[in-house]
Amino acid sequence: MKTTHEDLGSNLSGQLIASAIAVHREFGPGVNEEDYECALSIELRARGIEHECQVPLPLIYKGTLLDCGYRIDIVIAGRLLVELKAVEKLHPVHEAQLITYLRLSGIKLGLMVNFAEMMVRDGIVRRALSGALNPSPRSDRPKDVALDPLSFEVIDAAIEVQHLLGSGLLRSAYEAALEHELKLRGLKVERRLPANLVYREQLIPSAKEIPMVVDGRLMVGCVCVKSVEPILLARQRSLLKAAHVETGLCCNFHAESMAAEVRRISLSYK
Repeated sequence: MKTTHEDLGSNLSGQLIASAIAVHREFGPGVNEEDYECALSIELRARGIEHECQVPLPLIYKGTLLDCGYRIDIVIAGRLLVELKAVEKLHPVHEAQLITYLRLSGIKLGLMVNFAEMMVRDGIVRRALSGALNPSPRSDRPKDVALDPLSFEVIDAAIEVQHLLGSGLLRSAYEAALEHELKLRGLKVERRLPANLVYREQLIPSAKEIPMVVDGRLMVGCVCVKSVEPILLARQRSLLKAAHVETGLCCNFHAESMAAEVRRISLSYK
């Protein structure tokens, strides 16, 4: 016997899709996400559909409320989470974001609507959570024997953060959670330190900041990208020099396997 989620295919999600189609029919695929959200809210009100916009989504990590909460674009009747996009193409990280938002909010059904499609129906992703809301499996530790004990500890903490939060969040969320996790492990963490840029022995005032330094000797850069490209590592190395430490780590929290996407950074690298 086929089973379905309690809201899947319901009148609630059907009305949301019909409302999105009405908005898209009026504006087409070329305006901003905020414009679509405003118009969709107007359409939902006209149809008498109970909803809230920009609903706060606090981020709690191991019982601690982090200072980097999110907002859900629209929640309908407290049961349907809606995320809106206006991008050329939806990527797997967008789906991961939707699933993570469902898990963090406790809402069981979510729709993502990409208004930048020629036909808005082609830009709709529907995901439901059922049963226990478990995060993704934990990555293995990297097998780089050149890493020192502090680097291994930071990588292990980063893997723990990704395991508990999942993918699809912003860099600031992972940075805040990683800072908390490292402090739980008894490590000293400094964030957003000024970048001391020096040229010909003269200090250059800069708004650039060092993302994170652990125990005063290891810089950690958190990134959220499809893959770690050489130019990204070069940028991290520039910050490493400004931080006046010898080594660093670049951790990609949007990677399927954190262990496979951690990169060691060193000033001695050519």
